[in-house]
Amino acid sequence: MSETIDVPAFAWYRLHAREAAALGVLLLAFSVLAGVALAHRGGTREVEFTSRPLPAARVYVNRAGMSELAALPGIGPRKAEKIIEARTKAPITDLASLARAAGGISSANLERMRPYVEFGP
Repeated sequence: MSETIDVPAFAWYRLHAREAAALGVLLLAFSVLAGVALAHRGGTREVEFTSRPLPAARVYVNRAGMSELAALPGIGPRKAEKIIEARTKAPITDLASLARAAGGISSANLERMRPYVEFGP
């Protein structure tokens, strides 16, 4: 009982020497052309850019949560809690009322937080 195996009409492993050489030359030529194209396309060039400082992230004092308030300079969790409690009675309108609501904030910390706070509704 012998089994027959179908062999395709064209198989790369059955190439004659001349056909194999031609295929090798074509592959080599393609590789060289692809390398030249990539080298030409991927050349270096000067790129100009300008950098701008990012705007300061704003904390809306009358709407911010405890973690946002506590992230401000000079305000920890306790002062943030006091601010949240005070703003339920009356909105905080400026740095002085923020300092009063927190139970005292140094003037240095008030100046450090100035770019980050907003007192809108």
